[in-house]
Amino acid sequence: MTNSVILTEAMTGHFTPDPLRYAFDLKTSAHSRGGGSPLPPHQWQDTWNHLMGMSGTGKRAAYFHIPFCRTKCSYCAFFENTTKDGMVEEYVDYLIRDIKMTARLPRVTGAPIHTVYFGGGTPTDLTAEQIGRLGAAIKNHLPLANDCEMTFESRFNGLTDEKIDACIEVGFNRFSLGVQTFDSSTRRKMSRIDPQEVLLGRLEKLKSSGQIAVIVDLIYGLPYQTMDSWMKDLETLVDTGIDGADLYQLIVIGNTRLAQSIQKGSVPSPAGTPEKADMFRAGIDFLNKKHYRRLSVSHWGNGSRERNIYNHLSKSGGDIIPFGSGAGGNISGHSMMLHRRLKDYYAAIDAGEKPVMGIVAPYHLYQAFNAGGAAFDLGYLDLEKMDHSGFSFSEHCQPLFDEWVNNGLAKRQGKFLDLTLAGQFWAVNMNQGLQQYIQELTGEQTESGSHRGGHDEPGRLFDISKSMMKAMPKSHQGFRGKETIPVGCPVHRLINRFRKHP
Repeated sequence: MTNSVILTEAMTGHFTPDPLRYAFDLKTSAHSRGGGSPLPPHQWQDTWNHLMGMSGTGKRAAYFHIPFCRTKCSYCAFFENTTKDGMVEEYVDYLIRDIKMTARLPRVTGAPIHTVYFGGGTPTDLTAEQIGRLGAAIKNHLPLANDCEMTFESRFNGLTDEKIDACIEVGFNRFSLGVQTFDSSTRRKMSRIDPQEVLLGRLEKLKSSGQIAVIVDLIYGLPYQTMDSWMKDLETLVDTGIDGADLYQLIVIGNTRLAQSIQKGSVPSPAGTPEKADMFRAGIDFLNKKHYRRLSVSHWGNGSRERNIYNHLSKSGGDIIPFGSGAGGNISGHSMMLHRRLKDYYAAIDAGEKPVMGIVAPYHLYQAFNAGGAAFDLGYLDLEKMDHSGFSFSEHCQPLFDEWVNNGLAKRQGKFLDLTLAGQFWAVNMNQGLQQYIQELTGEQTESGSHRGGHDEPGRLFDISKSMMKAMPKSHQGFRGKETIPVGCPVHRLINRFRKHP
């Protein structure tokens, strides 16, 4: 291990009187991206079989992908399949076969699954009967913990009473809905289908069931959004009395309809990073005054029902077992994706194989990266605990930590390094900087021979999605080059997907 790391501002941030707004030049991603080496196609099945042949430990998740949408959201770069009744029914048949085939493996049978997540795509494009079939297959074949968090990701349009009842009947106990904004005028201009009164009606229906945690996403920094309208969104959130919310900042994806509209001038530019930092501060101050529980740097709970298990597990590198076309997963640090083209997914299932489309083997200190991901998500670094990850943060990272303290991004509290408000806003940049520091310290090389991380500019950091795309066979070239910025989902470790579709 070397001791001559050159600290750069990409790692440390800038020294500035206003670190919340200006500690880094730009936030270019919602998630830090660790390094890894893409495996060649001929190793995918053997690697999957090897990983799944071992018993798992710790909390684990099962992710189910529903790759259908009736409409394409303006900010989404991944419109996969138009919802058609016959196509969805066939897909459900194959997804159940995927469940049964995977459920027999030791990795699945050896320990309980603590969280299940249905994402997309648009899970609400399933019928009530299809939801019932899939829910029954999951309960009958997977070893769910008795307190398993089961999340159904939903849009409001198409969320009928029958579908809600079907979800509750098969055990879903958490709904996650992408509101983005309650403001009807902004929603209309952003091509959101339903106005505020429809959203509030559906949220009340979900809440009144008394059987599920109801969570929404709110985004700050949207075009047309002002500080006043952002504060109104927060007031509306509190008035609903639902169980929690994520507060995410908008990060415009380069190849989306929204980005193109902004470039053409038909949609006004969204708020800049300093303005989004002000909205971040305002959101925290407001929810603190309302005595919401802070579960992570971006997630809040109202009352005791919301647990946020899946979101934290995905950011801390826990095992995520993937099911369904386009699903992303993580097994012992190995990031993977299942075939995104339905015909390829079906062909693999018919052949009795897991439909793996690519696997990226982890950096050898991936457990240290996982410890960092978990810590930054919570807003503090427990250095004593992190030192048990196989890398001594306390011994090797003090120069970087000193710079963070000096730059107003962190404060020392004994064995803890607590993120300041500025550090919480820039947590992804700091985590990426920590990963760069460790990689340079250990002299770890990429497959091309250059240091991972290095001194790249923001937005040009080593991205696992690029390595995944390089590993794809020519049959998948239609999906190559679609590098996007995530808002949360296991696939963010692979092709960095956008998650919410209101």
